[in-house]
Amino acid sequence: IAIIGTLVGLLLPAVQAARESARRSQCSNNMKQVALGLHNYADANKTLPPSVTNSTVDTKGRTLWSWMLFVLPYIEQASLFDACMNQTTWRMQNAMWMDTAIAAQARGAIPSFVCPTDKVALLAPEAKVNSAASWLSFTSSKSNYLANGGANNTWYGSTDQQVRVSQGAFRKVKGATFKDFTDGLSKTFLIGEAGGTPATASDADRMPGIWSGTTNQNNGQFEISRFTNNKLNSGIVDAFGSFHAAGANFAMADASVRFIDDMIQANPVLWGFDASNDASITNYLGQISSSSRGVYERLSTRADGQTIGDF
Repeated sequence: IAIIGTLVGLLLPAVQAARESARRSQCSNNMKQVALGLHNYADANKTLPPSVTNSTVDTKGRTLWSWMLFVLPYIEQASLFDACMNQTTWRMQNAMWMDTAIAAQARGAIPSFVCPTDKVALLAPEAKVNSAASWLSFTSSKSNYLANGGANNTWYGSTDQQVRVSQGAFRKVKGATFKDFTDGLSKTFLIGEAGGTPATASDADRMPGIWSGTTNQNNGQFEISRFTNNKLNSGIVDAFGSFHAAGANFAMADASVRFIDDMIQANPVLWGFDASNDASITNYLGQISSSSRGVYERLSTRADGQTIGDF
């Protein structure tokens, strides 16, 4: 019996490692499918989808649709996309979430958006959105794959050049074209992993992402993109990361998928500055200059003009 126990103890780690290897491979395949879906969308529309649509409500009452919703027809989810398109009210903002007619669609887990290593519940149970009048409850399925928003979210005081060299694969309201990726499609992140625990939405809490729509990180609004101003798998809620050991999967803009090691060279930007202090603003703007970035940050920008070698 002791010998059997010893053998089991020796074999179990190997079995667990093999299972995780298979899950990581499936995660990579999922991400590949989404990346190819984005390419097919771009072929059909001559541009990538926007990270999120305008906050202006259209004639059908829709606003703030995420890129994940637009890619649905290209990842074998056309019927779900059509169901969403036919809704008379689909507003992704904290003034109103969604009516009961949409709830069933929002709860539908989409396999291509979920990393199999993430064992946290697929649904955000009874997450709440803070409206002006009350808290509105809903349940929605999440996504582990979020858009590459760029090296950092530029703030007040940033010049046009600093904004341009910080931009990632996606733009708000108007999608980017692949011609905008002057650093090279194989050298720019398209989407990346975001592992995390679903949480009730409040002013302080954030979700890893929900496919049905979003606008921002705060005030009951949810993430559809992330930035590289925090290190990979740093544990910070805004950072890219995964439940895999030692790194995370990223789809590049050429639709290839790379596993990026936690130890990739990075020089993250410190958030924040004192807007009333010129020296503070100058220091912040210096941090977001393209020449001061690490490899990780450079991979998140599509046109910063900086050379990237092997990674």
